[in-house]
Amino acid sequence: MALFSCVPSFGSKIFLLFSLALLCACGQKQDPPTQANTPPPAPEPALLTQETAVDSLTAYGKAHPHDTLVLISTPKGDIKIRLYKDTPLHRANFVRLANYGFFDKTVFFRVEKDFMIQGGRSDFQTMKIGTYKIPAEIKPHYFHKRGAVGMARYGDDENPERMSSNKDFYIVQGHKLPDYELQATIKEFKLNLTPAQKQVYRTQGGAPNLDQTFTVIGEVVEGMAVVDSIAAVPVDQTKWPLKDVGMQVRVVK
Repeated sequence: MALFSCVPSFGSKIFLLFSLALLCACGQKQDPPTQANTPPPAPEPALLTQETAVDSLTAYGKAHPHDTLVLISTPKGDIKIRLYKDTPLHRANFVRLANYGFFDKTVFFRVEKDFMIQGGRSDFQTMKIGTYKIPAEIKPHYFHKRGAVGMARYGDDENPERMSSNKDFYIVQGHKLPDYELQATIKEFKLNLTPAQKQVYRTQGGAPNLDQTFTVIGEVVEGMAVVDSIAAVPVDQTKWPLKDVGMQVRVVK
């Protein structure tokens, strides 16, 4: 059984679902992420379950209708992302965790240059949020261009509804795809891309192998150079950075 969700490596149909052995391998001893000016501990959120998640997140989203900009501060610099309003459950969930300070003891735990950086967990995160997945909100007009932000998930065999992780998110770095590679990817993954989307992949880059199977929740509006810097850090055999890259996440009012 997989222990945490992740996105598949570029060019592969296989969802890389890590086993307990791999989790132990990548759960190497870490130094606690260094955080400057850490605020006083915030109250912890109510625990959500699969039965309560949709109603709770819907209510939270209605109570925070204008919260769409999020600042991710890292040792490499700041990344500002805009969350999409038409993925309301995912927006509410991300904003909720950010407001409670959940991400502030997490790291980017999977880094693949020219593909993506993935964060949202660490050995030092003790805040409990409950056990739940987020129903898929996959929109054809949102695709995995460079800078796209999405939520990881378990693979189709055990998650045919393609529900998202409640905390593991990724930011696409990607690479520019020459036409032959793009056409091969479209054929392999049976993608239905618009001409405009194809042009973006050719000229700006991205990871089209993730399209139409993962929920894209937003995009980077500032700080792609920081994403590139994180994507270039040395990693071990499990793609975990040799030196932890921590984060602080705040909703920008």
